[in-house]
Amino acid sequence: MVALNPLTPDYGWNEAAGRYIDLKTGQFISGQELRGALEAVIDGARADIHTVSLQLQAGEINLADWQTRMMQSIKDINTAAAAEANGGWAQMSQADWGRVGHWVRDQYAYLDKFADAIFTGDQPLNGNFLRRADLYGQSGRGLVEQMKRAWQKNNNAMEEERRVLGVADHCLGCLEQVSRGWQPIGSLDPIGAEECTTNCHCFFEFRRRGPDGWIVVSDE
Repeated sequence: MVALNPLTPDYGWNEAAGRYIDLKTGQFISGQELRGALEAVIDGARADIHTVSLQLQAGEINLADWQTRMMQSIKDINTAAAAEANGGWAQMSQADWGRVGHWVRDQYAYLDKFADAIFTGDQPLNGNFLRRADLYGQSGRGLVEQMKRAWQKNNNAMEEERRVLGVADHCLGCLEQVSRGWQPIGSLDPIGAEECTTNCHCFFEFRRRGPDGWIVVSDE
């Protein structure tokens, strides 16, 4: 168990279970509580993004400065999210950092297109601009679930996964994914791939065959 955690020093990591514990009580941290801690980090990133986007709207900064600061926020939220999924900074392997790097580069590519649309005027600096910018602050949710998938497959020999609906308004794509039930791990759409994009609050559960039947891993 370790106390290193990007979200709170009150959590420790149980390597065998692949779950966080409360360092004061020794009890497992529920998925709901852990997601709440992540949401607090996401809210902070969204606030930073909203502030810098309002500054661009007001002409207080230029487009290049806005993009640079957006890139920093994207990097910060996603590295924190990845460490959260893996039990803390100390548990991040080279392969884990590679996954984070790939994810962040994809977000940067989307941001490049967004900035180009602002430059050409195809994306006016209106309310839609603010809503679109806000989505980047929520990208960490999807990365957490991708990191959990990799950890459960590589460290816990999990064979199957299923999507579970989180607390949110659910799009048709998410409902379809949930209806598929248990599937080979990695075969369901990533969280955030449906029409609700980074607004998605779905998460995964996992299972593998044991000597007495299926062993299910759920952080609920």
